[in-house]
Amino acid sequence: MSHARLFVLFVLAVFLLPSGAQAAKNDDDTRFVDSARQEQFADQAAAIRQQMKAGGRFEYVSAAERQEVEHQLGIIENLLAKRAGDRLGENDQLDLLAAQETANAILTRRDGRRLICEHTAPTGSNRKVRQCITYADRMSAHNATRRMMFENIRKSPAESCYDPAKC
Repeated sequence: MSHARLFVLFVLAVFLLPSGAQAAKNDDDTRFVDSARQEQFADQAAAIRQQMKAGGRFEYVSAAERQEVEHQLGIIENLLAKRAGDRLGENDQLDLLAAQETANAILTRRDGRRLICEHTAPTGSNRKVRQCITYADRMSAHNATRRMMFENIRKSPAESCYDPAKC
């Protein structure tokens, strides 16, 4: 067996064993999908699906991303059903880990509680200030600005000064 294959199996063992999964969850709270225990995974998948709805933690997941997360959750559910107390084969373990990591990557990127910090200089100043805002607040402000812009364009008079010949 090659060294790369052994390394992958070691990583799988660390992440798929209950103690390893629990340690990873305690150290880093961004693991939303954790397939360490089959009984808990159904509840976990249901909670993720609920949070992807409007007003949930992952409400800004796009339709394509939502479909991909659903697909990955389906793969995990099928593999866990296949396991049924037995250990999965190497390829199935790799598929399980890949599905779990893909779903986690999408959910982490669209997590409404994720804090985004920027160093920006306020208008009229050269001194940069650190400003932090959650992803949900940022997307909400972005959507409100877009709505306001489109409403202003829609309400503008037909004979506007955008054409210099009419001004």
